[in-house]
Amino acid sequence: MYRFVVLSLVAGLLAGTIAYRKGRNYFVWALLCFFFPALIIILLIMPSVLSGGRTKQCSYCTRIINESDRVCKYCKREQPINLIQCKECGSYVPEKHACEQCKKKMKP
Repeated sequence: MYRFVVLSLVAGLLAGTIAYRKGRNYFVWALLCFFFPALIIILLIMPSVLSGGRTKQCSYCTRIINESDRVCKYCKREQPINLIQCKECGSYVPEKHACEQCKKKMKP
């Protein structure tokens, strides 16, 4: 009985980590795989999901990567910097919370 609980706990934690890296809910998958450890196989087969603020699509190979990644872990190519136009001064600046030229706050 003790071994089963430890196996379920490890499966739940592992599934939660895998789910989070694929843009899915950590707690839901951890709980599901705690009670049904075989679901981890389904989670491994499922594709990654675009998740606002956490993941993005690689510009070259179109696979899902973390938002903060500068280099794609699959194709090893450096990601381009996304530029947006400031509505106040019209200059193009990297995506940030404030324009570097006129110092106005950028709207998301």
